[in-house]
Amino acid sequence: LTPLYSLADVNVHSRRLDQMFSDAFSKDYQLIQADPKHSLYLACALLVRGNVQVSDLRRNIERLKPSLHFVSWNQEAWKTGLCSVPPVGHSHSLLALANNTCVKPTFMELRDRFIKLYKKKAHLHHYLHVNGMEQSCFTESLSSLTSLIEEYNQLDATKGVIISDPPRLKIAV
Repeated sequence: LTPLYSLADVNVHSRRLDQMFSDAFSKDYQLIQADPKHSLYLACALLVRGNVQVSDLRRNIERLKPSLHFVSWNQEAWKTGLCSVPPVGHSHSLLALANNTCVKPTFMELRDRFIKLYKKKAHLHHYLHVNGMEQSCFTESLSSLTSLIEEYNQLDATKGVIISDPPRLKIAV
């Protein structure tokens, strides 16, 4: 999400659109400690508000594309949205939502912290009093998180490997 500040901050100047695009993919502007440029993108959505032309959006995507690594089976993984109504107090804004393997260390840390607490049965009683919550829900969640981490590991292993285009669906006429 770029830029991150409140409307009360009067020292923030309107930033150029190109800089906003660069910042959205910079490690300094991520909500978690991660560097998305050194990881693999699965997909990316860009939501732009304000006086922005489609040509500006395309130009910035083309400018950033060479520095971003996408999975081989989804090279055109961009979804864009334009809203002509600018945010209050600004001429334009940009929101970038991406599925990137750089989130893997955060998931690993979360899993490790969960395992430590779960072994001690810490806070478990708060959740077991909720209707429908059973202890098996926690083990299933841990299993799902571990599977997700493994999938991201497998995807990271394919980074840099050139895979020919997968066969496309052919429609018989």
